[in-house]
Amino acid sequence: MQLVSVRLVLRNEINEVHVCRNLIDKSAGLYTVIYVKDHSYVRQFLAVCEQTEKESDFFVDCFSDGENQVIVFPYVKERPLMEFYRPDMLTLSECEDICINTIIACMSSNLPWPILQLILTQGQLHLSRDGSVYLGYFVDLKDLDINATEKDCTVHCATVLLDILRPKEGRQANSLKLLEKKVGKASYTRFVELYKDIRISAVPKEKVGFIRRFFRRIFRNKDGLFRVLLWISVILALFVVLSFLSQLIFGDVPWLRLFINSFDKIGTESLLQ
Repeated sequence: MQLVSVRLVLRNEINEVHVCRNLIDKSAGLYTVIYVKDHSYVRQFLAVCEQTEKESDFFVDCFSDGENQVIVFPYVKERPLMEFYRPDMLTLSECEDICINTIIACMSSNLPWPILQLILTQGQLHLSRDGSVYLGYFVDLKDLDINATEKDCTVHCATVLLDILRPKEGRQANSLKLLEKKVGKASYTRFVELYKDIRISAVPKEKVGFIRRFFRRIFRNKDGLFRVLLWISVILALFVVLSFLSQLIFGDVPWLRLFINSFDKIGTESLLQ
Protein backbone atom coordinates (compact mmCIF):
# COMPACT_ATOMS: atom_id res chain seq x y z
CA MET A 1 0.00 0.00 0.00
CA GLN A 2 1.16 3.53 -0.77
CA LEU A 3 -0.74 5.65 1.70
CA VAL A 4 -1.12 9.42 1.70
CA SER A 5 -2.77 11.28 4.58
CA VAL A 6 -5.82 13.38 3.74
CA ARG A 7 -6.62 14.32 7.35
CA LEU A 8 -4.80 14.19 10.67
CA VAL A 9 -7.11 13.06 13.48
CA LEU A 10 -4.74 12.61 16.43
CA ARG A 11 -1.06 13.10 17.17
CA ASN A 12 0.90 12.53 20.37
CA GLU A 13 4.19 11.01 21.44
CA ILE A 14 2.80 7.46 21.25
CA ASN A 15 0.78 7.29 18.06
CA GLU A 16 -0.84 9.22 15.25
CA VAL A 17 -4.20 8.60 13.62
CA HIS A 18 -4.73 9.61 10.00
CA VAL A 19 -7.46 9.23 7.41
CA CYS A 20 -5.55 8.04 4.34
CA ARG A 21 -6.00 7.18 0.69
CA ASN A 22 -4.12 4.41 -1.10
CA LEU A 23 -2.44 5.90 -4.18
CA ILE A 24 -2.03 2.46 -5.77
CA ASP A 25 -5.77 1.73 -5.66
CA LYS A 26 -7.63 5.04 -5.58
CA SER A 27 -11.00 3.33 -6.04
CA ALA A 28 -10.65 1.50 -2.71
CA GLY A 29 -11.84 4.49 -0.69
CA LEU A 30 -10.37 5.73 2.58
CA TYR A 31 -8.61 4.01 5.48
CA THR A 32 -8.04 4.77 9.13
CA VAL A 33 -4.31 4.47 9.75
CA ILE A 34 -2.72 4.24 13.20
CA TYR A 35 0.99 5.05 13.17
CA VAL A 36 2.65 3.76 16.35
CA LYS A 37 5.88 5.59 17.23
CA ASP A 38 6.60 4.42 20.77
CA HIS A 39 8.56 1.14 20.69
CA SER A 40 7.03 -0.24 23.87
CA TYR A 41 3.53 0.27 22.45
CA VAL A 42 4.57 -1.41 19.21
CA ARG A 43 5.48 -4.50 21.25
CA GLN A 44 2.22 -4.28 23.19
CA PHE A 45 0.16 -4.04 20.02
CA LEU A 46 1.91 -7.04 18.47
CA ALA A 47 1.27 -8.96 21.70
CA VAL A 48 -2.42 -8.01 21.44
CA CYS A 49 -2.52 -9.32 17.86
CA GLU A 50 -1.35 -12.70 19.10
CA GLN A 51 -4.46 -12.94 21.28
CA THR A 52 -6.62 -13.74 18.25
CA GLU A 53 -6.13 -16.55 15.76
CA LYS A 54 -7.47 -14.47 12.87
CA GLU A 55 -5.73 -11.15 13.36
CA SER A 56 -6.33 -10.15 9.73
CA ASP A 57 -10.07 -10.09 10.47
CA PHE A 58 -9.83 -6.89 12.45
CA PHE A 59 -7.47 -4.80 10.32
CA VAL A 60 -6.74 -4.37 6.63
CA ASP A 61 -2.95 -4.40 6.84
CA CYS A 62 -0.15 -4.17 9.38
CA PHE A 63 3.47 -3.46 8.47
CA SER A 64 6.67 -1.82 9.70
CA ASP A 65 7.91 1.60 8.67
CA GLY A 66 11.47 1.63 9.97
CA GLU A 67 11.18 1.17 13.73
CA ASN A 68 7.53 2.23 13.74
CA GLN A 69 4.39 0.19 13.15
CA VAL A 70 1.53 1.03 10.78
CA ILE A 71 -1.92 -0.50 11.32
CA VAL A 72 -4.51 0.04 8.60
CA PHE A 73 -8.18 -0.21 9.52
CA PRO A 74 -11.26 0.38 7.37
CA TYR A 75 -12.51 3.96 7.46
CA VAL A 76 -16.12 4.39 8.56
CA LYS A 77 -18.35 7.45 8.33
CA GLU A 78 -18.13 9.40 11.56
CA ARG A 79 -21.49 9.47 13.33
CA PRO A 80 -20.64 9.26 17.06
CA LEU A 81 -23.41 7.43 18.88
CA MET A 82 -24.02 9.94 21.67
CA GLU A 83 -23.94 12.90 19.28
CA PHE A 84 -26.44 11.50 16.78
CA TYR A 85 -28.65 9.69 19.30
CA ARG A 86 -31.94 11.59 19.79
CA PRO A 87 -33.97 9.85 22.52
CA ASP A 88 -36.71 12.50 22.31
CA MET A 89 -37.46 11.28 18.77
CA LEU A 90 -37.55 7.59 19.75
CA THR A 91 -39.77 5.30 21.76
CA LEU A 92 -38.37 3.28 24.66
CA SER A 93 -38.55 0.16 22.50
CA GLU A 94 -36.45 1.83 19.79
CA CYS A 95 -33.88 2.95 22.37
CA GLU A 96 -33.63 -0.63 23.58
CA ASP A 97 -33.14 -1.75 19.97
CA ILE A 98 -30.13 0.58 19.75
CA CYS A 99 -28.79 -1.03 22.94
CA ILE A 100 -29.14 -4.46 21.37
CA ASN A 101 -27.46 -3.26 18.18
CA THR A 102 -24.57 -1.90 20.25
CA ILE A 103 -24.06 -5.27 21.91
CA ILE A 104 -24.23 -7.07 18.55
CA ALA A 105 -21.63 -4.70 17.06
CA CYS A 106 -19.25 -5.56 19.90
CA MET A 107 -19.90 -9.31 19.78
CA SER A 108 -19.40 -9.56 16.02
CA SER A 109 -16.30 -7.36 15.77
CA ASN A 110 -13.60 -10.09 16.07
CA LEU A 111 -11.43 -7.49 17.82
CA PRO A 112 -9.04 -8.45 20.61
CA TRP A 113 -10.47 -7.32 23.94
CA PRO A 114 -7.82 -4.59 24.53
CA ILE A 115 -8.69 -2.92 21.20
CA LEU A 116 -12.44 -3.23 21.79
CA GLN A 117 -12.00 -1.70 25.23
CA LEU A 118 -10.29 1.34 23.67
CA ILE A 119 -13.16 1.74 21.21
CA LEU A 120 -15.76 1.60 23.97
CA THR A 121 -13.97 3.95 26.36
CA GLN A 122 -12.96 6.50 23.69
CA GLY A 123 -16.37 7.01 22.10
CA GLN A 124 -15.79 5.09 18.88
CA LEU A 125 -19.31 3.69 18.61
CA HIS A 126 -21.21 5.15 15.65
CA LEU A 127 -24.94 5.25 14.92
CA SER A 128 -26.26 4.80 11.39
CA ARG A 129 -29.51 6.34 10.16
CA ASP A 130 -31.34 3.01 10.42
CA GLY A 131 -30.40 2.55 14.09
CA SER A 132 -27.63 0.00 13.59
CA VAL A 133 -24.32 0.56 15.38
CA TYR A 134 -20.80 0.16 14.01
CA LEU A 135 -17.25 0.63 15.31
CA GLY A 136 -14.69 3.30 14.44
CA TYR A 137 -10.92 3.18 14.95
CA PHE A 138 -9.82 6.70 15.95
CA VAL A 139 -8.13 5.42 19.12
CA ASP A 140 -5.35 6.76 21.31
CA LEU A 141 -3.09 3.87 22.29
CA LYS A 142 -1.89 5.54 25.49
CA ASP A 143 -4.85 3.89 27.28
CA LEU A 144 -4.12 0.43 25.85
CA ASP A 145 -4.42 -2.30 28.47
CA ILE A 146 -3.11 -5.57 27.06
CA ASN A 147 -4.69 -7.45 29.98
CA ALA A 148 -8.24 -6.28 29.21
CA THR A 149 -10.76 -9.12 29.12
CA GLU A 150 -14.28 -9.71 27.86
CA LYS A 151 -15.57 -8.78 31.30
CA ASP A 152 -13.90 -5.35 31.11
CA CYS A 153 -15.41 -4.74 27.67
CA THR A 154 -18.85 -5.95 28.75
CA VAL A 155 -18.89 -3.64 31.78
CA HIS A 156 -17.87 -0.66 29.62
CA CYS A 157 -20.54 -1.55 27.07
CA ALA A 158 -23.14 -1.74 29.84
CA THR A 159 -22.25 1.81 30.97
CA VAL A 160 -22.81 3.01 27.39
CA LEU A 161 -26.24 1.33 27.42
CA LEU A 162 -27.04 3.15 30.66
CA ASP A 163 -26.35 6.46 28.93
CA ILE A 164 -28.65 5.41 26.09
CA LEU A 165 -31.54 4.44 28.39
CA ARG A 166 -31.34 7.13 31.10
CA PRO A 167 -33.38 9.68 29.12
CA LYS A 168 -36.24 7.15 29.32
CA GLU A 169 -36.02 6.81 33.10
CA GLY A 170 -39.62 7.90 33.67
CA ARG A 171 -41.07 5.41 31.18
CA GLN A 172 -41.07 2.27 33.36
CA ALA A 173 -37.81 1.16 31.76
CA ASN A 174 -37.17 -2.21 33.40
CA SER A 175 -34.08 -2.66 31.24
CA LEU A 176 -32.58 0.49 32.78
CA LYS A 177 -33.33 -0.66 36.32
CA LEU A 178 -31.78 -4.06 35.68
CA LEU A 179 -28.67 -2.53 34.15
CA GLU A 180 -28.19 -0.08 37.02
CA LYS A 181 -28.41 -2.91 39.53
CA LYS A 182 -25.97 -5.22 37.73
CA VAL A 183 -23.48 -2.55 36.64
CA GLY A 184 -23.31 -1.33 40.23
CA LYS A 185 -22.25 -4.82 41.28
CA ALA A 186 -20.00 -5.38 38.22
CA SER A 187 -21.95 -8.58 37.61
CA TYR A 188 -21.44 -8.85 33.87
CA THR A 189 -18.66 -11.07 32.58
CA ARG A 190 -19.79 -11.83 28.99
CA PHE A 191 -21.64 -10.00 26.24
CA VAL A 192 -24.14 -12.85 25.98
CA GLU A 193 -25.34 -12.12 29.53
CA LEU A 194 -25.82 -8.44 28.69
CA TYR A 195 -27.67 -9.29 25.50
CA LYS A 196 -30.06 -11.66 27.29
CA ASP A 197 -30.84 -9.13 30.02
CA ILE A 198 -31.80 -6.42 27.52
CA ARG A 199 -33.86 -8.87 25.47
CA ILE A 200 -35.74 -10.21 28.49
CA SER A 201 -36.46 -6.82 30.11
CA ALA A 202 -37.29 -4.88 26.92
CA VAL A 203 -40.79 -3.48 26.56
CA PRO A 204 -43.10 -4.79 23.80
CA LYS A 205 -42.76 -3.06 20.45
CA GLU A 206 -44.62 0.24 20.43
CA LYS A 207 -46.59 1.49 17.45
CA VAL A 208 -45.21 4.83 16.26
CA GLY A 209 -47.86 7.42 15.38
CA PHE A 210 -48.07 9.25 12.06
CA ILE A 211 -47.03 12.64 13.48
CA ARG A 212 -43.93 11.22 15.15
CA ARG A 213 -42.98 9.32 11.97
CA PHE A 214 -43.45 12.52 9.95
CA PHE A 215 -41.18 14.65 12.15
CA ARG A 216 -38.66 11.84 12.45
CA ARG A 217 -38.45 11.59 8.67
CA ILE A 218 -37.86 15.34 8.47
CA PHE A 219 -35.14 15.11 11.11
CA ARG A 220 -33.39 12.22 9.38
CA ASN A 221 -33.46 14.02 6.03
CA LYS A 222 -32.74 17.49 7.37
CA ASP A 223 -29.46 17.76 5.44
CA GLY A 224 -31.16 17.15 2.10
CA LEU A 225 -34.07 19.42 3.07
CA PHE A 226 -31.64 22.17 4.00
CA ARG A 227 -29.92 21.91 0.61
CA VAL A 228 -33.27 22.18 -1.22
CA LEU A 229 -34.25 25.25 0.82
CA LEU A 230 -30.83 26.76 0.20
CA TRP A 231 -31.19 26.42 -3.58
CA ILE A 232 -34.71 27.86 -3.47
CA SER A 233 -33.36 30.82 -1.49
CA VAL A 234 -30.56 31.34 -4.03
CA ILE A 235 -33.02 31.27 -6.94
CA LEU A 236 -35.35 33.75 -5.21
CA ALA A 237 -32.41 36.03 -4.43
CA LEU A 238 -31.34 35.98 -8.10
CA PHE A 239 -34.92 36.72 -9.14
CA VAL A 240 -35.03 39.78 -6.85
CA VAL A 241 -31.65 41.05 -8.11
CA LEU A 242 -32.69 40.66 -11.77
CA SER A 243 -35.99 42.43 -11.05
CA PHE A 244 -34.15 45.33 -9.45
CA LEU A 245 -31.72 45.63 -12.38
CA SER A 246 -34.60 45.44 -14.87
CA GLN A 247 -36.39 48.23 -13.02
CA LEU A 248 -33.26 50.38 -13.20
CA ILE A 249 -32.61 49.72 -16.91
CA PHE A 250 -36.09 49.48 -18.49
CA GLY A 251 -38.18 51.37 -15.98
CA ASP A 252 -40.33 48.36 -15.16
CA VAL A 253 -40.13 44.61 -14.66
CA PRO A 254 -41.18 42.79 -17.89
CA TRP A 255 -42.36 39.56 -16.31
CA LEU A 256 -44.67 41.43 -13.94
CA ARG A 257 -46.74 42.54 -16.95
CA LEU A 258 -48.27 39.06 -16.91
CA PHE A 259 -50.05 40.00 -13.67
CA ILE A 260 -50.76 43.72 -14.28
CA ASN A 261 -53.52 44.61 -16.79
CA SER A 262 -52.91 41.31 -18.55
CA PHE A 263 -56.54 41.09 -19.76
CA ASP A 264 -57.16 44.74 -20.66
CA LYS A 265 -57.07 43.89 -24.39
CA ILE A 266 -57.97 40.65 -26.14
CA GLY A 267 -57.11 40.61 -29.84
CA THR A 268 -58.35 43.93 -31.28
CA GLU A 269 -60.98 44.49 -28.60
CA SER A 270 -60.24 46.62 -25.56
CA LEU A 271 -61.99 45.68 -22.33
CA LEU A 272 -61.52 49.15 -20.87
CA GLN A 273 -64.08 50.81 -23.19
